Amino acid sequence: MDFNLTEQQEMFRKQVRKFSEAEIAPLVEIMDRDNSFPHEIRPKLAAMNLYGIPWDPKYGGAGSDFVSMTLALEEMARVIAPLSMHVQCQHTTCDRFLKLGTEEIKNRYVLPICEGKMAGCFCFTEPDTGSHPKMIKTTAVEEKDCFVLNGTKRFVTNGMFADVALIFAKLEGDINIFFVDTDTKGFSRGKKMEKLGLRGTELCDLMMDDVRIPKENLLGGKGGKFDALKDAMTLGKLCLSAHCVGLMQAALEEAVRYSMTRMHFDEPIFDLQAIHWLLAEMASRLEASRWLTYRAAFLKDQGTDSIKDMAITKLFVTQTAVDVCRWGMQVHGAYGISKEYKIERIFRDAKMYELLEGTSEIQRELIVKRLPR
Repeated sequence: MDFNLTEQQEMFRKQVRKFSEAEIAPLVEIMDRDNSFPHEIRPKLAAMNLYGIPWDPKYGGAGSDFVSMTLALEEMARVIAPLSMHVQCQHTTCDRFLKLGTEEIKNRYVLPICEGKMAGCFCFTEPDTGSHPKMIKTTAVEEKDCFVLNGTKRFVTNGMFADVALIFAKLEGDINIFFVDTDTKGFSRGKKMEKLGLRGTELCDLMMDDVRIPKENLLGGKGGKFDALKDAMTLGKLCLSAHCVGLMQAALEEAVRYSMTRMHFDEPIFDLQAIHWLLAEMASRLEASRWLTYRAAFLKDQGTDSIKDMAITKLFVTQTAVDVCRWGMQVHGAYGISKEYKIERIFRDAKMYELLEGTSEIQRELIVKRLPR
């Protein structure tokens, strides 16, 4: 086993960190305070090839790997997690187009997404379905020359400004994936959601009322897309875990910085044993989470990832992130609740990850069902 990053991966990590600190850090207030997405960053993200890290250069990607994608998401989330979430959404959208789309569709959507000229969104969750894919109520009905979609999708990242939406819907009782240009008649958006953390991702509901789309907008043929959904969710779980590693790194850095400057009886609180214990716990849990996440990315690159691997990673890392960021707040004491300190935002963002891409309870079910018996 080789636990070393390649020279290229390490160089890429440093480039993304430098970019994040210079270009992304100034956007924190806009996203977290105003709950708005800063569209001026999109051309810069595209210029860094951050929208298509593991994808073929033929379609605008960087031709790299999932480990590099994980490193980039970690570094962006270290500065501000919701921007990393935006980039993830572009990757998951492109992933489905590349695996299920025709050459014409790949060129029409993947290329402009990677170039930052188009935004995509991934639409599975509904108001009444939770995490049960077979309970989705969005329907597609086949007519002579089109499909007609009806339904509502909830918690859609990029929803307020996406140009194309991947829609999971039932056709003849089976799960299918369709893509819809968001300016299509009958397609509408709900209001932007106000939420605890990951602000600025512009979540909203997307509604379809007799939306008519060409038959070519059915991805990968009729039926059998439950497996395609599970495959997409393995990528999503990996990405969320990478975000959490970035958040934990930020929490540790903020806790160390604060403890070195906060004085108690003329000495920094960093010298207190109680603070040592908190920082040591934070550091050890961070490293465990980091390498579990890198392993998951390695498995993805090898094509040997599984729902179980990714569920274990997502369960452990997201729960650990809440603990680590909570300990970071504890180091700050009463100042930890003040918006003048970054740790308050970091903790709010961390809590969100226990609830996305399937709650921790859902991850446990996925794991137990796949244990050897």
